[in-house]
Amino acid sequence: MSGAYGTTTGTDERGSRAMMDRLLVFSIEDEIASLRDEKEWEENDKTSRTLAKDVDFRAMLTVMHTGATLDEQDGDARASVQVCEGEAELQLNGESSQLSAGQLAVIDSGQPWVVRATSDCAVLITLAWPVEKAGV
Repeated sequence: MSGAYGTTTGTDERGSRAMMDRLLVFSIEDEIASLRDEKEWEENDKTSRTLAKDVDFRAMLTVMHTGATLDEQDGDARASVQVCEGEAELQLNGESSQLSAGQLAVIDSGQPWVVRATSDCAVLITLAWPVEKAGV
């Protein structure tokens, strides 16, 4: 059974894939390599791929050049930020934490946050919305 978002349409560089299913398995290493092979990586400060998506959950892999940022302004969702490669800084309520490959930060809902790449890096972001905010 597929999730609410069905499948992606795919592009010349990316094939179509299910956004949610009973089980989705990814090689993070392969996904990072694939993102870095794309033209978007060469031309922009970051590029992302949504690995899984449904109304109350999202998993997104992003490769970032040094200085690039990801900004979660409303912070409605509970989130995790896992650095898969490189290093990044997580800023939350005026405080910052340095994260390096293999580290995971978990952020409670209601907390706006920013991730800034302090080196070329890859980060896996997961977002889980409370049922009352997810529209479920």
